[in-house]
Amino acid sequence: MTSLAAALALAASPAVAQRGAPRAEGPSGPPKVLVVPGVRSGTSAFPLTNYEQVKPVVAGQMDFRHYHTSIEIEEWMRKWAKDHPDFVELYTVGKTFGGRDIWQLTLTNKKSGKDTDKPAAFFEGGRHSGEITATESAFYLAWYLIENYGKDADVTALLNTRAIYIRPLNNPDGSDMYRLTAQANRSTVRPYDDDGDGLLDEDPPEDLDGDGFIQQLRKYVGPGKGDAVVDSLDKSGRLMRRVGAGKGDYLLLPEGVDNDGDGRVNEDGIGGLDLHRNYPENWRPMREATGRGWTQGGAGEYPLSEPETRAVVLFLMSHPNVGVANSMDTAVPMMLRAPSTCEEKECLYPSDLKLYQHFDSVGIAKTGYPWAGDVYRTYNTRIPVNPFTGDSARPSPLFGHGPDFGYFQYGVIWYGDELWNGGREKDYNKDGRIDEYEVLRFCDEDYGGKCFKPWTKFNAGGTLGEVEAGGFNPKFWSQNAPPEWLEKWARNQAMFNLYLAMSLPHVEIVGVTSAPVKLAKGAKVAADSATHEVKVTLRNNGRLPTALEMAKRVKIVRPDMLTLRAEAPGTSIIGRVPDFWVNGNETKVVTLRVKVGATEAAKKVTVRYLSTRGGVAGIVHQIAP
Repeated sequence: MTSLAAALALAASPAVAQRGAPRAEGPSGPPKVLVVPGVRSGTSAFPLTNYEQVKPVVAGQMDFRHYHTSIEIEEWMRKWAKDHPDFVELYTVGKTFGGRDIWQLTLTNKKSGKDTDKPAAFFEGGRHSGEITATESAFYLAWYLIENYGKDADVTALLNTRAIYIRPLNNPDGSDMYRLTAQANRSTVRPYDDDGDGLLDEDPPEDLDGDGFIQQLRKYVGPGKGDAVVDSLDKSGRLMRRVGAGKGDYLLLPEGVDNDGDGRVNEDGIGGLDLHRNYPENWRPMREATGRGWTQGGAGEYPLSEPETRAVVLFLMSHPNVGVANSMDTAVPMMLRAPSTCEEKECLYPSDLKLYQHFDSVGIAKTGYPWAGDVYRTYNTRIPVNPFTGDSARPSPLFGHGPDFGYFQYGVIWYGDELWNGGREKDYNKDGRIDEYEVLRFCDEDYGGKCFKPWTKFNAGGTLGEVEAGGFNPKFWSQNAPPEWLEKWARNQAMFNLYLAMSLPHVEIVGVTSAPVKLAKGAKVAADSATHEVKVTLRNNGRLPTALEMAKRVKIVRPDMLTLRAEAPGTSIIGRVPDFWVNGNETKVVTLRVKVGATEAAKKVTVRYLSTRGGVAGIVHQIAP
């Protein structure tokens, strides 16, 4: 069995995670629990599951009809780097909270130049523990590019001229917990006091019926004693509808017990910090002293306090050649971008906004998502009326958000797209919104009802007694696509990201001409000592400019530069080349005033065009007599 096949076989059953993954321990024989890193007030050891959804169709073969474990992802990346050393490089970019390596790929033809000399794109998945469809899309893009390099003309041209940085799994600590146990959280597994009682992670959910999922519980308590009723729209009696305390005949409860005795259930689960609220742009604390200021849940102790987010920002700051990025999550679905704290027309430069709007429209066309736009307004008002409160939606700020860092501090086209729609495929009654009954109906008609666990009685013990567990599958329906639909969602998003990468700027020198300087009447030499003018015709073949307006403002990029070097001393540029950038698909002529040496070698020069985000180009020119 190959090392990859062996790893996949291990991944197909609860087994000891390898290569730095969290240790799964059991008293004897096969492991029985996964130990989540961190010192907490509650347990850190959780029973391993055996989800069919994380088993490969055929061990050792690539498929996107299951969710890849961290073992699989890392083994595939090692295989790609070994099999394709000319254009695949694998390396670590940091350590997680639990000490795991964070792995990243660089895809580019090494023979055509260094990755840092080329325009680059950055794509990331797996920041939020449970949003594993995003990891699959990043992983799909890597596989697609590697599989098609040398076969597909567009992919080959892309990797010959650009560099693609792909980080499929930024948070393996939480991601393994999600894939291998019934537990789930939003982001990092760093212990955190969610309920403010001084204890850390002391009240996580429990899988009381042992089915591998944290479901809903319902308990019949009699008319007027509960908070929910069976929804009359669903004749099967499965769908529940909340009606408020004292108005129903069932209690709807989360699956778990009150571990800390505070009267609440599952209110302090594993972790609680959110890597997507930990970016430095417009960061706000989780608590502040006055009680009147803005706060942000999940923000962390300080900006970039979490090593996973810090690894993203530090890599990007040391690689300013990145011009587009997408750090993906689930599940709205939506093409999601800046701004997160203000109106886009007030905060974005008009030319930058126009580019974003172009990509919004392309994104909708390629993915089929119903929404595209900014966080502040579009995201918060995409559903005009809150179905639970009846309140009208309005713009609302979100702090420490990745897309805002990406645009306002890093100066690139940056998306934080949300994949998967929870099965909201058909608006049967054409009222403009898809409710839970329509989701259930679609589940029944197109998925054989597998997304919903029928209510099943069991005795939960303690104060709960006899209850029923059931509801929509929380992992492979509500939050992520079922495996049968995974490839569609992963591919559609990957194709949008591919379009972003193909839109990167790419500079070239189209041609160079030179001529002696025309002297003023009676002058023997030019006032600035120049002997020749060298005209360089430049071209940006990409859709994007060599710098967004915001990138210029925050000085994340330098102006584009022209340099001239002669084979022998004696030739140099006179004066300073004015600052310039080149727009997308633009040709520009830049004139250099040059003092040329007397020898022939001094007249043979190399002209180089250096652009932070457009790449590097060069040409040899013989200066005219």
